[in-house]
Amino acid sequence: MKIKGILFDCDGVLLDSEAIYINSLMDYLSTLGIETNLEDVVNVLGQKMPCIIKTLRVKFPLENYTDEELITGQREIFDQKFNQMNLQPMPYLLEFLKWCKLKQLKTAIVSSSNMNYLKNVVNRLQIHDYFDEVFSGEIVKNSKPAPDIYLFAAKEMNIPRKNLLIIEDSINGIKAGKNSKIFTVGYKGSIIEQDTRDADLEVRSFEDIKHFLELDIL
Repeated sequence: MKIKGILFDCDGVLLDSEAIYINSLMDYLSTLGIETNLEDVVNVLGQKMPCIIKTLRVKFPLENYTDEELITGQREIFDQKFNQMNLQPMPYLLEFLKWCKLKQLKTAIVSSSNMNYLKNVVNRLQIHDYFDEVFSGEIVKNSKPAPDIYLFAAKEMNIPRKNLLIIEDSINGIKAGKNSKIFTVGYKGSIIEQDTRDADLEVRSFEDIKHFLELDIL
């Protein structure tokens, strides 16, 4: 298989932000009198906010709150935490991105997050020059684990799915990748280690991905 393009999820792949969101969500639910732990909420990672709200409503007594209230409440706490952070790229990410450019591999960020957030991440990490495209979940109807965002990215980049590689860290993201029929790597570099067993390949660093690509065995 000849890889011509790599599709990167954002949170938990480009930067270790999954923990910030989960802690923000748990803090917000606590303000509503709902005490939670990591296992209670980790399954929402990788989804668009409306889907997260639907998932939370199934699990917790939130009938007294509108969707807008639930979205705004957790976003306010997340934004406060996120904006105070000194954001850092994942270890070896920049070196890997430089290598991708050297090898003339097309690259794109493909995330469920909104475009304003993605632009904020790209600017603060100073990685503008390393990506050819940025695709937000706002542009498709169905959120991960549906494959829509990855199918859209493949079409826009004009690269056959057999020549693409996805890097994901969440259960929902990996399902989306697998549902798109694109080779999916489960990246386990985040503080929050998620179940990536369904990925085509599991790695703990970008050095591992580079190694496999150099061997031309993906």
